[in-house]
Amino acid sequence: MKSLIHAVWLWVRRQPPKVKAFLAVVNGMAALVVLRFIVHDHDNLFVAAEAVHSVGICVRIYKLIKEKTSVRRKT
Repeated sequence: MKSLIHAVWLWVRRQPPKVKAFLAVVNGMAALVVLRFIVHDHDNLFVAAEAVHSVGICVRIYKLIKEKTSVRRKT
C-alpha cells in the first residue's frame, strides 16, 4: 500500500501545473460531496471547522513566540 501511495505521489509531481490544478479541483469537489453525505447536523460541522481554525491560529502564535517567524522552513 505504501508503494502505491508513493507511486501516485510521484506521478502527480511529474504532471504539469494545469493537471495538478484540475486534480485539486476534482478532489475538493469530491470532499464536499463526501461531507454532504456524512454530515447530518451542519451546526456541528461549523463548530468543528471553527475549532480547527482556532487550533491553527494557536499553532501560528506558538511558532511566532518560539521561532520568531511563522514561515515554514524547507529542510
